[in-house]
Amino acid sequence: MIGTLAFLAVLTLRAQTPVPNDARLPQEKELDVVDFQHVKDVLKKDGLMQEVRRKKEEVARIQGLRVEQERARHAWPSEDDFWPLASELWLVKNAPSLKWDFDRPEYGLEETFAQLLRTTGRIGKHFRILALDAPAPAHFNLPWTAQEYCLLFSVPFARTLDLSKTEISLLLLEEVLRADEGWPRELVRPAKLKELAGSNFTGAKPDLTPVFEVGTGLTDFLRDKGYSFQQQFLITKKMDSLLKAHPELWNAYVRLLGKIDRLVKGNPTHASYLKLFPSPEMQIRWLAPEDKPL
Repeated sequence: MIGTLAFLAVLTLRAQTPVPNDARLPQEKELDVVDFQHVKDVLKKDGLMQEVRRKKEEVARIQGLRVEQERARHAWPSEDDFWPLASELWLVKNAPSLKWDFDRPEYGLEETFAQLLRTTGRIGKHFRILALDAPAPAHFNLPWTAQEYCLLFSVPFARTLDLSKTEISLLLLEEVLRADEGWPRELVRPAKLKELAGSNFTGAKPDLTPVFEVGTGLTDFLRDKGYSFQQQFLITKKMDSLLKAHPELWNAYVRLLGKIDRLVKGNPTHASYLKLFPSPEMQIRWLAPEDKPL
């Protein structure tokens, strides 16, 4: 018991006695000269500076986004975005004469036309079909995007000729071929469109001249200009080439042109068809097999 108390007394004495300086480790000696309060202040200040820097960077990022958004609000559309906008505006302005906003039955034309496109190898394009309750245009395509067609057809025209879904689809296939040639898009293209497409008008008024020029150009084209014989010949020959491998469709196309030819010659209501699409009679002749010498 006495030995134990003596041992505890020695331990207590050693704990109260400072360690000689020459017995301390170098790392311990270094700590004597460190101002821990100063270190704390530096760390605290450094943390605040990092937070200030982070907030400044965040503000700069947000300001940059706002500048980009503001520029985007004043961006002129690309060509692919421009054409549907201009064409839709033309449709709205001419709604009273085109009469596309009417109660109509479900024709089921989309599936028939989609099948015709697949049959003729025209895959990967989208289309929308708009029925008109006006006699003209009998069929037409509006300038649209590179991957989609906007096709119009006249219900009174189809009804007068008692056209089947296949026959209407053949007329719309003509329009697809015209659209692929850039018609009427390139025929009504505004002069300034290439310059303006994709540009930015921040700080200035937008130049809407091309939008109105397209509308005027489409109206003039439908009423007065129409396609030339050379353009009609090219489309007829392309139809001939596409349908030759499908005799039932080729024969249906020839019969369809015969129907149209008789209609436009005998019905003044549809005589304007010839202003837009010259001579169905000539189309039939262009489709006739060439006489070959024996």
